This record gives sequence, structure tokens and C-alpha cells, in this order.
Amino acid sequence: MNYQNVLNFPEKSFYFIDDFCVGENNIEAFKIIQSWPEWKSKNINIYGPSKSGKTFLLKILSEKSKSNIYDAKSFNKNSLDQVIKQNIFILDNIEFVNDEVLIQNLINDFQSKNKNICFTSSIISGSLPFEVKDLVSRLKSFVSVEIFNPDDSTFYKIFLKNLSDKQINLSSKEVEYILKKIERSFYSAFQFVKKLDELSLSYKKKINLKIINQALEVYLN
Repeated sequence: MNYQNVLNFPEKSFYFIDDFCVGENNIEAFKIIQSWPEWKSKNINIYGPSKSGKTFLLKILSEKSKSNIYDAKSFNKNSLDQVIKQNIFILDNIEFVNDEVLIQNLINDFQSKNKNICFTSSIISGSLPFEVKDLVSRLKSFVSVEIFNPDDSTFYKIFLKNLSDKQINLSSKEVEYILKKIERSFYSAFQFVKKLDELSLSYKKKINLKIINQALEVYLN
């Protein structure tokens, strides 16, 4: 059996609800994942911008349900026998699927067995331009929950979480200095901290204002 489609997460063994930065922008999606298995609807679509925490929520759901997460970019028939055994069909970034008929058949299979389905996407899945009309129709019946870009308070927590994940320690003044200059989005926080970490490793020294400004220069350009 080919298991290439199952996502692996080597940086962390367990993903707990307490680690997720909750704010007004993502509270509904958080509640949905927290409430499993008591879902009123069997079919859930969580959608929102890149690096907004969608995959993190899937990781939490995966561990709660003891089900695998599948990456739509590489998903194919090789995983079919394994997928149908899962408690939930969890698929990340459904807009990138290559085999629409396969996804449609799996949706039908899970729905016929009254089993849960959870997909993520960048936009509401029912509006994705798939060619298979039956797939579009099925996706329009999903309960869709949007994650928005964060407010100031939530973004601050997200930025600190990204720093913590890279084991980067900055002063409160340095954090405030950075936050005044970068876009308030999940992706911006992720990209900036990634660049900051890369520069720190390349210089093999503790992060200072010079490195911060160099990271900002790369980020802003």
C-alpha cells in the first residue's frame, strides 16, 4: 500500500486545542473542531487565507478522531483502501484535487455510511470551479465556516506563537517594532518569522535590531 498522501508532521507529535490561538476571527471554526464527535452536520468545510490555522485545526481533529489527514495536492487512488477505513475523511486544500470523480465517490461513500467529512479550502468549497457538477452540488451542502485574518490581539498571540515555534526570544519592544511594519495576516507572521530564523541561523548569532531590519527589508520587498 502506498501511504505517500498521508501528511507527516515531524516538528510536533501532538496538537492540542489549548495551543490554538483563538480570537473572533476563528472562534466558530475552533468550536466546530472542539465539539467533535457531536456534530449536527456530518460534512464540514473550513475555509480561509493561507496560514490561517486551518491545517492546525485538522491536526487536532485528526488526533481526536484517530483519522489520517490527506493532502489534496497528491491525493490519488493509491490511498483509497486506507481512506475508506477512516472515522473521518479529512482532506486539506480540496481546491488542489486532481481526481474530482474520486473525491465525489468518496463523499458518497462516507455520506452513505453516515460518517464525518472535513475539508479545508481557501474559499468556500461550494464555489470552487470544479467540472464535476455532482461534486459541486455535494460541496454546496457542506456546513462552511470561515476563518478571517486576525484582529490586533489575536495577531499578537499568533506572532508570539510563531516565534515560540522557532524558539526565538525577542523583547516586547522588538515585537512591537516588528508588528508596526508587517501586514496583519497569518501568512505575514509565518513568513517574517521564517525569514528571521533563517537569518539568525546564517549569522549564527542572537537576533538583534540589525537582523530584524534585514528581515523586514526582505519581507517588505
